[in-house]
Amino acid sequence: MSEHFEYLVRAGDPELVVARARLARRQAELLAVLVSGGPAPEGFDPEQVRVQTQGLLAKRRDTVARVAPEVARILGDDYLPLFRRYAQQGPAVGGYRADARAFAEWAVDWAAVGAPHTPWRPALERWLRPAEPPRRRWRRFHG
Repeated sequence: MSEHFEYLVRAGDPELVVARARLARRQAELLAVLVSGGPAPEGFDPEQVRVQTQGLLAKRRDTVARVAPEVARILGDDYLPLFRRYAQQGPAVGGYRADARAFAEWAVDWAAVGAPHTPWRPALERWLRPAEPPRRRWRRFHG
């Protein structure tokens, strides 16, 4: 049994252990569909799952746009369809700022392979890797 289900074994009742393990597996299946899209797991209303998936995607997309408005501005009309593709690959990891950066990196990589002459690619690369500010030279003053 995996470490994930060790806490279930301590429950004592074998039927309860099996039921909790089954519930945990079903919850994991549903969560994977909700954050990445795909068909509804057996026993769930496909329309309700689709609506919830779209709502979670919109929340994630809008939050990323709020914490990194430059990314949405640079991508313009490509922001929504690209974010949808990106989000279908998996859940956010590390919070919304990390998700915004991961999305920008994904978009640059996608453009490099699929559309190398995309007009927003250089600006997004600059956003990801800003130039270092010039170093100040200190002059010694003698008094």
